[in-house]
Amino acid sequence: MTTVLIIVHVLVAILLIGVVLIQRGQGADMGASFGGGGAQTLFGSRGSGSFLGKLTGGLAATFMMTSLTLAFFSQQQTGSVVERSIAGQTAPAQSAPATPAKGGSFDPSKLKLDDTSAPATDSLPGAE
Repeated sequence: MTTVLIIVHVLVAILLIGVVLIQRGQGADMGASFGGGGAQTLFGSRGSGSFLGKLTGGLAATFMMTSLTLAFFSQQQTGSVVERSIAGQTAPAQSAPATPAKGGSFDPSKLKLDDTSAPATDSLPGAE
């Protein structure tokens, strides 16, 4: 499905570029693009303004729809970066029990060290 959408997207992009390049600029006539004044009968008596304008609008709408559809499909396939990083990690071993205290609330007094005279050590290297 995605491959078909990519092919349609590229074809529409090429056609859109071509149609925009064919349209007349400010002050130029469509007949100059085809080499003569009789070329205006190719698109009718009113010239190519309405036909190429409608074709450009249709191709632009198709291009936008295929762009949004491809973006949606690519987002569905990749998933979240956060979910992948969390799933790749293993749960760290817990030394404390996971059950709460008897009172059911957090007791900060249990966090204090018994020996406060000993300096705290860390595993970080010193700034020497």
